[in-house]
Amino acid sequence: MRLRLLFRNLAFIAIAVFTLSGCTASGAEITVDAEGMAAVVDGNVTRAREEAKRQLYRDALEKGIGAYVQGITEMKDFEVVRDRVFSQSQGLVTSVKNSSERVDSDGILHLTATCIVSEKKLDGLLGPAVIDMLGNPRIMVLVDEVVEGERQFLSTSEGEVLRAFQKAGYLVVDAGQAGVIKEGELEAAKVSGDPAKLQEVARSFQADVLIHGKAQGNSFTKQKIEGITLFGVRSQLQLKAIIAQNAFIIGTELAEKKTKGTSPGDGAVKGFTDLAPKMAGELVNKVAYALVSGSSGGIPGRTYRVSVSGVAFAEARTLRDALGQAGGISGVYQRSFADRTLEMDVVTEKTAEDVAVLLESLGVEVTGLTAGTVEGRKGP
Repeated sequence: MRLRLLFRNLAFIAIAVFTLSGCTASGAEITVDAEGMAAVVDGNVTRAREEAKRQLYRDALEKGIGAYVQGITEMKDFEVVRDRVFSQSQGLVTSVKNSSERVDSDGILHLTATCIVSEKKLDGLLGPAVIDMLGNPRIMVLVDEVVEGERQFLSTSEGEVLRAFQKAGYLVVDAGQAGVIKEGELEAAKVSGDPAKLQEVARSFQADVLIHGKAQGNSFTKQKIEGITLFGVRSQLQLKAIIAQNAFIIGTELAEKKTKGTSPGDGAVKGFTDLAPKMAGELVNKVAYALVSGSSGGIPGRTYRVSVSGVAFAEARTLRDALGQAGGISGVYQRSFADRTLEMDVVTEKTAEDVAVLLESLGVEVTGLTAGTVEGRKGP
């Protein structure tokens, strides 16, 4: 599995506990003591007060972020992530209490206050920023879904969990494209839920994290209403995330939903459709934070989506192998090959520009480049 640095061009300082004076957390709120200051120019106190207020909000948010990531690896350049949420600081700081104002002998206006930072809103911004900085880690989802004792061929829960992680910015590993493990072994791992087997599957598919779930739906009532038979169905779901590198497990509590449907399957689908997005949402950011924590080991590197058109099948294999053997490339995962177009995930500590230069050295004309993608076509 990939053993590299976690963030491209970022240094890390591992800490066991990250504490800030004047910070307390309770439920979905973080209370901090914050201060802002600004010079009073030409006697304009109003302008100084507004500037000091902006500084106070920034101070409150920075302390709130620090308290929120307690126990998580602190990054030397974590300012890159913080700056992404500072612009929305007034929406995150939900309350300002016990404010006081004074102007010192040097003409500096000082504002102090007790501020409340919304943990939920903060997580909604900080989590995706961390995911992006991780390089969009690869996720694989397997949910063993059983309705009335019968295992479902297509899992509603699995689809909902996949969508939640894709929406958050994770790359999803397509088990159908990988073709590196026998279908029976994959099914056995899904049914058993054994962490060791799931870790092996994740590694086989070059996934950084495997989300495994157990979903059950069973009817408990049956009644006719105006000639229509309705079934009362109890749906239950539990999810856990396994970090492929070291089998570190993040779990969710068992959740239950009672619904009615025209069949046990119909009722179960309604229940799973409601439960899965909510439970996956709980895991989305927990997984990101676990990947940067010392306890879970973390995933190294950044993943770039590389697409090369005009490639014959034999050329695709040669190109993929050449990329995998290049210096600084620690993993190449072929996502698909269709219509003479090869799509790959390239894992490296290099930049997208470096990957583009490498492709050019392999005879690929680069036609597009973004921070996370490289597009090209094979020359004649």
